[in-house]
Amino acid sequence: MSTSVGRRLADAPQNLSADPAAHELVLAELPQAFLVLDDANLVAPPLSTAAAALLRAPVRAGARLQDLFKPLAGDKSLALILDALMRAAQGPAVEHVELRLPRTDGALETVRCRLEFRTLAHAGDPPRWLLLLQDETAALQQTHDLEDLRREVRIQSEILRSVLRMGRARFAASVQKTDRAMSAIDAILKKPAREQAAFRNKLEETLEEVDRIRREGAALKLTSLEHSARAFEDALHGLRSRATLSGSDFLPLAVKMDELYGQFALLRSLTKNVPAPAAAAPAQRATPLTDNGTQIIDAPKFIKRMREARARPASAPAASLDGTLASLCAHIAELHGKSVVLECEGLGDVPAPYQATVKNVAIQLIGNAIIHGIETPELRAKAGKSGAATLKLAFRAAATGGYELRFQDDGCGVDPDLVRRTAVEKRLLSAEEAALLPERQVIKLIFKAGFTTLPPEAGGPPHGAGLSLTRRYVDEAGGKIALASEPGFNTRFKITLPPIVDAGGGA
Repeated sequence: MSTSVGRRLADAPQNLSADPAAHELVLAELPQAFLVLDDANLVAPPLSTAAAALLRAPVRAGARLQDLFKPLAGDKSLALILDALMRAAQGPAVEHVELRLPRTDGALETVRCRLEFRTLAHAGDPPRWLLLLQDETAALQQTHDLEDLRREVRIQSEILRSVLRMGRARFAASVQKTDRAMSAIDAILKKPAREQAAFRNKLEETLEEVDRIRREGAALKLTSLEHSARAFEDALHGLRSRATLSGSDFLPLAVKMDELYGQFALLRSLTKNVPAPAAAAPAQRATPLTDNGTQIIDAPKFIKRMREARARPASAPAASLDGTLASLCAHIAELHGKSVVLECEGLGDVPAPYQATVKNVAIQLIGNAIIHGIETPELRAKAGKSGAATLKLAFRAAATGGYELRFQDDGCGVDPDLVRRTAVEKRLLSAEEAALLPERQVIKLIFKAGFTTLPPEAGGPPHGAGLSLTRRYVDEAGGKIALASEPGFNTRFKITLPPIVDAGGGA
């Protein structure tokens, strides 16, 4: 805020609303979104058009601060805002909160907002407050993207140092050991288990393989791989301390497994183009070695290969995503006694900026479909369906310039009457409101955080987070999600993602 603007606000608080020219001057010199509050916490002139645009809601003189933010902030965020206002009496107070702001399509979007309260001093007048608002969502996303890039560069550097230190042969052998351990974990987690002894055996076998991966990561000095393995190991030790185990206890391990596999997939993709040592031939120059027998690598050529690999379309991660999702699908289906086939299409065409979004959305939709939508083979047979359910996941470029991710299952669908009853039981709607709500709106309630039609399982993980997470992932990518269902037959999701804008502003 400029000094001249601050002085005008402090010296002439009453005249600004009466003087249109001064009002316009302030708004012209201060494009930043702001609110002026009187001593009763009511919005006072001048009214900032930038504030109304940021909050996506009208800002009227005389409105209470609580009433303005209550529809946009949860109870926790609202309490933080009011606490910052109280602290402003001792000096400028800053708070960062999440607001749920309406989009043009009626959906809500989570925005991270910075609020700064300042005192507007004016001799002889009651205290007034200046609230500066700033949408920092894009800045935070840029920070996250930068951290991802730094992490990837760090991993590349660790790989290079490890190859230089160990030699290609020893490095490749260590990577192969890790690959075998990853495959073993996947096979172990797919093993059927019903008795406690079988669950304990799965746990100990998995621990042994994860420990092997952690030790290989430490030997290679690949900190990200080692840390992911250690986090997986800690989760397994947490299960080991439980008196009894069930199949549901292993379900959260899929996330840890996915994180570990992601680190290893990156390692493998960055090293797959390093050629294996060639057999010695008389006509070839002898391979240079150090005094202790370690092979000397031409570092500049290795860096060049990595850069060339990064510049080419990344087909390997997409193929890995197919395999990861298929393994996850089989694992969840086994835990819940269901038979499911996953069909994937177009995942090799997912652009790099959307790969994380597509992966996260697919994981949640697959888990939700198997747990909530797919019937057991016995129930499917009674309904005249095949014993094995089919999940279809397809990604493609949209004719309008963006992208589409479609997901469909042939399960029992969403029962709008059951959703209505559940919404009334959870006091999300009154019985009258639920009765009047159209079916297309009713089924959208399943996107609400914590909403589930399943009864709680004793000692099991809570339900109701998957689809709210899905919507959050889509919102954060700037996309939209649509839902349709035929009760008894299928459920369909359509996610649309906007075109990717390059650094020059083009699509």
